Amino acid sequence: MIKKYMVKSCCGKSAYVFQTDLPVKKSHLSVFTGAGYTAPESYSQHGLFYIRGKGLTASTSFGTTRVSVRCGGADCAKIMDEFAELLEKAISS
Repeated sequence: MIKKYMVKSCCGKSAYVFQTDLPVKKSHLSVFTGAGYTAPESYSQHGLFYIRGKGLTASTSFGTTRVSVRCGGADCAKIMDEFAELLEKAISS
């Protein structure tokens, strides 16, 4: 199960935190890259889950249960919903 929280960010903007039941793993990146997101290898080599694409950036350390997400643009709600579905799929695989 995934819970989404909105947090205040710099300059009056908002960011989101997704809380998962299970920790994020390096193997979860393949779900996002398969959906068109970019996951630079340099981040994962240093123990970081970092993806970007479709106006969204998500990051955390491997082994944690909280993912920080920033989104911009008019379709942000739709993009966040898609991200949540992919995260759920990745965590449950």
